Amino acid sequence: MPRSPGRPFDYARDPVFLCCLAIYVINRLIIKPHLHTYSPFFHGHLDDSLTVPVALPLYLLAYRWLGLRPDDAPPRWWEVGLHLAVWIFFFKWFGPVILHHGAPDPVDAWAMLIGGAVAWALWQRNPIASATA
Repeated sequence: MPRSPGRPFDYARDPVFLCCLAIYVINRLIIKPHLHTYSPFFHGHLDDSLTVPVALPLYLLAYRWLGLRPDDAPPRWWEVGLHLAVWIFFFKWFGPVILHHGAPDPVDAWAMLIGGAVAWALWQRNPIASATA
């Protein structure tokens, strides 16, 4: 269910952003340093899946301050998609392949896509309607 039109997006105070930022910090400071064996999920894919919910609200807030974003609506599908396309191209292909002469990891791109889709779906929910239902 879409958000009510009068309810603005909270950007850096958004619950999805804050929860994902907490998960990122916990993974970075507590989980990764204490793992005794390499874990692809905790060492890479979890951070990739948190890219959109942690980075996009900050980008959108900057766009709003610069006058490039006309309102405080939740992230639109095309805003999520455009940022995902740029980030996947740059961080998962251009950087590894062109700059470092390595190989891209398609699982990283899928993690970013899934994380972005889940974040977008959560941002489209109406917390008031779901609390009263």
